[in-house]
Amino acid sequence: MGYVKLFKADRTFDLLPADDIIDITQSGNTIIFSYSTGNKCTVNFSSIGSKDSIKIVNAVLKIEGASGEGIAPDELSVPITSISTARI
Repeated sequence: MGYVKLFKADRTFDLLPADDIIDITQSGNTIIFSYSTGNKCTVNFSSIGSKDSIKIVNAVLKIEGASGEGIAPDELSVPITSISTARI
C-alpha cells in the first residue's frame, strides 16, 4: 500500500493511505477521502490554497498501488492541521 506524507505545522507528518480511494471531496478547508473499505480520512487545513488539493490528489495518484516509504506532495501553501480516520 502506498502512502502520502502530509506535513503538519510542527514538521511532523501524518500518512494518508493512497489505495482503494473511491471518492475525494473538498468542503472549505477540509478534504475527505472515502475508501472502498468503508473508512474515510479527513485532512484539515487552517486555510487551503487553490492548488493544494490538486497537489495532494496528484501525489495520491502517483503512489497508488506502490509500496515503500511514501511520498510527499509538492510543497503546500500551508501545512495541514490534522488528519483523522473514521469508519463510514
